[in-house]
Amino acid sequence: MPSPFQGIETSRRALNAFQRSLDTTGHNIANVNTKGFSRQRADLAVGAPNTYVAGRNINIGSGVNLVQISRARDTFLESRRQDVNGDQGRSEAGLSLLERVQSSFLDVSGKGISSALDSFYNSWSSLANDPSSMTNRQQVLAAARDLSTKVRTAYSDLKSVSDSQTKGVSDTIGQIQSYADQIGKLNAEIRANMAGGGLPNDLMDQRDLAVAELSKLVNIDTNLGSDNSLSVFVGSLPLVDQVGSRPFPTTFDTATSTVNDGGSINWPISGGYLKGQFDGLGDIATYMTQLDNLANTLRSQVNSLHTSGVTNSGAVGGFFFSDNVTTPILGAANLYVDSNLDANPALLVTGTTSAVGDGTIATAMSKLRDQSVAGLGGQTTRSYFSTLLSTVGRDIATAQNDRDTAYALGEQVESQIQDVSGVNLDDELANLQQFQRSYQASAKVLSMMDEMLGDLINMVKR
Repeated sequence: MPSPFQGIETSRRALNAFQRSLDTTGHNIANVNTKGFSRQRADLAVGAPNTYVAGRNINIGSGVNLVQISRARDTFLESRRQDVNGDQGRSEAGLSLLERVQSSFLDVSGKGISSALDSFYNSWSSLANDPSSMTNRQQVLAAARDLSTKVRTAYSDLKSVSDSQTKGVSDTIGQIQSYADQIGKLNAEIRANMAGGGLPNDLMDQRDLAVAELSKLVNIDTNLGSDNSLSVFVGSLPLVDQVGSRPFPTTFDTATSTVNDGGSINWPISGGYLKGQFDGLGDIATYMTQLDNLANTLRSQVNSLHTSGVTNSGAVGGFFFSDNVTTPILGAANLYVDSNLDANPALLVTGTTSAVGDGTIATAMSKLRDQSVAGLGGQTTRSYFSTLLSTVGRDIATAQNDRDTAYALGEQVESQIQDVSGVNLDDELANLQQFQRSYQASAKVLSMMDEMLGDLINMVKR
């Protein structure tokens, strides 16, 4: 025979279930703008029926049970977001760096290296037409100073960007370690909470948010353990496990895009902001090498011709750009006009003889503009630098396209995640009304049960 109190217990369970459902809906509404928050829901299940015998077995429902408060999420989309975040971070880092590099080569109002090369060769052409003109000699030296200054400045700018980016890599590694430590700490808190029978949804949201931010910095793979601990790997490098976070290597090689903890193993970095920084540093190193090639070619070509002639006083021509016979001076950072020549324009060589009107060397200097150089890939100095500019422009266009594509994909994935996990106020308000009315109906049932029980007790008293 069923207990006369069964209806009261059934109503009590319903009131509890709908109260918790209202609480959960209110929690969702309160966090509608909280970054990383996943919509929660109260999972309800039918209670185990009560059985009594009345000639035959009859089951009477015991109402509803609150099973758990769960998160609405899609693990596939979460994994997809990690990949997209890595692409966004990589492309953003690469583009940001290349845009800084581009400013080093901009030919604003005809004042860049390209125009300086033209002015340099044109000044020699003018000197060839009038080798005796002191004004023309001074123009050659002025054009050479301007050219060498612009080459050195561009190289110095690239060096500054490279040094800044190298420091940026160390900062990124520090952020990676910070997120790893945070995930490890949250793992411990989640395990402790679940060991007590809880389901710490908000802590899991915080962990998922930390993982999402980490995926922007470096390529990661994750694995959820049976105890709900999240393991994080960077390739084959374990970063977070059940024990906690591990140190991320601080030694890196930008040429191979690897990190090393001081041992014999190099771990490749294939995605995220860190990979973009490595790629950017590699690009800068290439640009600096090309500037070095340009400077070395100019120094070699011009010095070779200048030392093959004689001054008007009959002396053998010296170096035009600073150099040393025993220990050759190399590199764009060391491209200077020879100090002796710079101080005395009379030492400037214009011909192969001391005759005042001999302009054969000056003519040959002006023709260097069109001379192909094997060391420059068969290009002239002017076309070589133009190719460098084109390479930078092409790299920037590619980086912009990569970034735009990554962010378009990111918006698509984020929209899909929000469809699953995001809070929709219209839906939550509808749920509020549904749970409110359900609560009111259960309360009404409880009230009626109370009245009926009172009538029953009064009947017994008689």
